[in-house]
Order: sequence, then structure tokens, then C-alpha cells
Amino acid sequence: MVILRFIHLFSFVFWYGTLLYFTFIQAPLLFANLPREVFGEVQNRLFPAYYLISYICGSILVVTYHLLHPLKTYVGQDCVKITCLCLMLLFSLGQGLWIGPKVERIGVERRVAEQAKDQSQIDSLRRKFGKAHGISSLFNLIVIVSGTVYLFYYFREMNP
Repeated sequence: MVILRFIHLFSFVFWYGTLLYFTFIQAPLLFANLPREVFGEVQNRLFPAYYLISYICGSILVVTYHLLHPLKTYVGQDCVKITCLCLMLLFSLGQGLWIGPKVERIGVERRVAEQAKDQSQIDSLRRKFGKAHGISSLFNLIVIVSGTVYLFYYFREMNP
């Protein structure tokens, strides 16, 4: 059981730390210091690893949580914690498999329209990009908030 708890905690810490680093350090620093096109290219190369970390750690967390806390022994805070972990995984999957690729595709289309100097297409794609990026940011916020709630309940359990 000790090794299972270690794997569980390590997976959470690694994933949560990655989320916080990408969201609050890496992305803002790169955005502030790189041209928009270069920033987009860098992000497009980093996101596959970011999403893979989410898929692997999220899956490990859900499985190890169930192994450490059998369903028949659940109490109220177990329901909160497993819900948080499932939300983290679900919204990460949505971000990486649906909205992230859409944001990337619209960004590429916008760069092509900018090179062609098609202002109506640029304006349309800018709106689409803003909407899709907003959804992606919301998904990321849900993942971070869910992780924060999970962490709160994790430590609450340690010191009732």
C-alpha cells in the first residue's frame, strides 16, 4: 500500500505542478517575450507533452484512488476527491483531444489569412480563435480548481 500511495501522490504532484507551471509561468513568460507566431509554434510543440502528462497522471490517479479507497468504503470526502480527479481527467481529455487541436487549427488558418492579407477572413478567424481559446482556458481553469479542491481535501484527511 505504501508504494501505491507514493505512486498516487507522485502522480498528483507531478501533474498539478505541471499545470501550474505551464499556466502561470511558462505561457505568460513566452507570450510576453516572443512574437505571436513564434509563441504559437512553441506552444503547439509543447502541448502534446502537456496533454500526455495529463492523460497518464490523471489515469493513474483515478485508478490508484479506487485501489486505495474501495467504493464500498466511500465517505463524503471520498466522493468529492474522486469527482475532482475525474473532472481533472475529463476536462484535460476535452482540452487535448477536442479544443486544443481546434485552437491550433484556427491559429494556422489565421496565419495563412494574414499572409494573404484577407482582412475579412482574419477578423472571422480572430473571433473563432478567441472563442476557442476562451473555452480552452476555461477547461484549464476547471482542471486547476478541481486539483486545488482535491489537494485541500487530501490534506484535510491527513489532519481532521
